[in-house]
Amino acid sequence: MKIAIVGGGISGLSLAYYLQNEFDVTVFEKDKWGGKARSVIVDGALFEEGVNGFLNNSLTTLELAKEIGITPIKANENAKKRFIYDDKLISLPSSLIGFIKSDILSLKAKIRILKEFFIKPECKEESVAEFATRRLGKEFNDKMMVPMVAGIYASTPNELSMNAAFKKLKDIECKYGSLFKGMIKLKRGGTPTGELHSFKNGMSEFIEKLKSSTKANFIKKEITSLKELKDFDKIILATPAYESAKLVDGKLKELLQKIKYNPVAVVGFKADVEPKGFGVLTLKEKTLGILMDKYVFENRNGIRCMVGGARFREIENLSKDEIIEVFNSFKKPCVLKVTNKLHKTEFGGVVLNIKTKEELLKALEKLEKLDNKFLLQEQVKGIELFVGSKIDPTFGKVLVFGIGGIFTEVYQDITIRKITINEKDMESMLEDIKGKKMIFGY
Repeated sequence: MKIAIVGGGISGLSLAYYLQNEFDVTVFEKDKWGGKARSVIVDGALFEEGVNGFLNNSLTTLELAKEIGITPIKANENAKKRFIYDDKLISLPSSLIGFIKSDILSLKAKIRILKEFFIKPECKEESVAEFATRRLGKEFNDKMMVPMVAGIYASTPNELSMNAAFKKLKDIECKYGSLFKGMIKLKRGGTPTGELHSFKNGMSEFIEKLKSSTKANFIKKEITSLKELKDFDKIILATPAYESAKLVDGKLKELLQKIKYNPVAVVGFKADVEPKGFGVLTLKEKTLGILMDKYVFENRNGIRCMVGGARFREIENLSKDEIIEVFNSFKKPCVLKVTNKLHKTEFGGVVLNIKTKEELLKALEKLEKLDNKFLLQEQVKGIELFVGSKIDPTFGKVLVFGIGGIFTEVYQDITIRKITINEKDMESMLEDIKGKKMIFGY
């Protein structure tokens, strides 16, 4: 039987892996293998474009990783340190005693939570806000559920279905009559079960290993009509609902179009922040939260901010105007370049000497054909150096250094060291390159 899977994200690739021994499988993907599960290296820092790991409370992912020959790494103790920003930074308590002592909720709200023991269950469809307010009080919903829902779903408690998003908690209420009664019976606290894991070189390492371990036909192509797949016996759509809606008709199309997706921008930067921990969630800001990846996993050196979500959907319409706003604050001329191409000049991915708004818009129009992520910088003069990092199949993460421009592209005048490196390593790298006299003089 011939099976077509439309969508090469983590769902489509995993499905292809499990079907490969029984069926003739073909996977179609229009953009990036792995979808939102993708790692990038920018200015020597490893960032995740989306998900940064998984919980081991389900053995399925661990078993899959073992089958394909990749070893997950466990998050360190900083992963247990979480914070909420409510006009000040508040440490999220991890125990009942810590919760009682914390100032995350008022005394009145804490007393209201204790009444949860005596509130009758209501086994009905309701929003997260309705459930949390009914069982635990309005302040608990506003101060606890708002940031949690923003961090997990980039949504709000009013928009999210309790029955769909937190089904296990809803089931505990219906089965035991109370959340507290259920947790006592189950001998569980209120904290999430499972430990956070990822992979040494990011989620892309898992995606690449999964794809290479799958006996399937992988085709980079956008499917615009199911008629293109008439030669297949079965078709599986592993795409977002709004993409799947373009390929089907009738009632199914209407239902898929009703599913909301919240736009989120990921802003990565290199910095040292205090206090160290997993991250910070917010209650009302356009920034949903901060993920301190560098303090949680080895081989990470970046911090990420999540901006947008249901609180700030307008973010999906701001790209060019925001870029122009930044451009206006820069000294001229500027340079605009794509970020997802290794040899940017070769692909025409660099535009120099941008001095006006009109020139910037023309450069954006040109580069949008190559990529959807750009780097805008003030253009400077001097000796051009090439500094970057990559994941070597043998040595892992390595630092690459050389004289830039044609010296890198044509003469391959570069030197490589395994990360991490010290000051002595850097000095030896400077000595290694043939063009060192351009730096130190003749």
